[in-house]
Amino acid sequence: MKIFWDSYGIIRGPSGIFVHAQELHRALSESGMMVSILGSVPPSNPVRNAIYQFAKKSKVLGPQLNYLEFRRATAGADQTAIFHGLSNINLPAWTGFSSPTNVRFVLTVHDLIPLLLERGAVSDASRIQMKRLLPRVLERANAIIAVSGWTKKTLEDHYPDCAEKITVIPNGFPAWEFFSRPANPQSSQIRVLMVGRNEKYKRHDLFFKILLAANGSLRGTLVTTGISAADKGAADLLAAKNWLKIVKDPSKETLKGIYQANDVYVQTSVLEGFCLPAAEAQASGIPVVFTKGSGIDEVVCPRTGMGLEATATAEAWVDAIHKTDARFLGLGLALHEWVLSRPTWNDSAIQLKNLYNSL
Repeated sequence: MKIFWDSYGIIRGPSGIFVHAQELHRALSESGMMVSILGSVPPSNPVRNAIYQFAKKSKVLGPQLNYLEFRRATAGADQTAIFHGLSNINLPAWTGFSSPTNVRFVLTVHDLIPLLLERGAVSDASRIQMKRLLPRVLERANAIIAVSGWTKKTLEDHYPDCAEKITVIPNGFPAWEFFSRPANPQSSQIRVLMVGRNEKYKRHDLFFKILLAANGSLRGTLVTTGISAADKGAADLLAAKNWLKIVKDPSKETLKGIYQANDVYVQTSVLEGFCLPAAEAQASGIPVVFTKGSGIDEVVCPRTGMGLEATATAEAWVDAIHKTDARFLGLGLALHEWVLSRPTWNDSAIQLKNLYNSL
């Protein structure tokens, strides 16, 4: 059996899909299962390469282009080949008049954010693409992977006909060394961390409001790709007060150190299918305060974390952070046991191999 992954989100970072793909690819390779990544080698012809570079950025055109590469690579082969799209709608929208009998399509769904949020929270293009393409690719898929039980239920609620195809394979917790909380050199401040790209549903603005409402009792670090123009004023004010530090695109090793140098991880984002940063934070030894009501509920240790409603005020977040920090002093072992009980990326890879083999 030959396995091919669509390259969208895989060969460029940072994103949750990028981490998901990189970690699964590593774990599968270590277990002896080789995966070919479609679209990772651009054409040598300059004109074809220019067309290719334009098309591969599109969620519509990219999978179609990669499907042509897939068919060339599997032409004449008798064995079953798998085309796996790792990014919500990332299967080819059409494959001709009928799908080849020796091809199996697998789709991983992380979340349905463009469908669930009000207009303006994500781009109109993302909303239209998901609304038009998701029903088509769900029908085409021979198997659908949901990264959490919440994602599975959300899919079933919106597309009940696909229920029998869905398998839950959670993202893995990283196999990082668990650190006890380091001594806080500024004991009057709780060091809080958030990791997230500049997208409206990530709610950077709420993180900044929390720091302002704390009036100096919290010192925040935001790891991101950038700050929106609407949030720049608040970010500059907080930085001037030394209440906020922004770190852009750190290396994996640097990010580990950032997690370990903080006291509480804050996840203001809504409708997360899984939320890898919350898993990374806990694997690093710090508790999580988060927005309830999505896949993150399954990720956070119930004894050490604290969830708030999406409508919670900044003042309520400050209170939750202080309470989480205070009670965590005697619960480090509980968090460590929770992390050890969670599936690793190797566990996720085993489940994925079993799914492939069942097709």
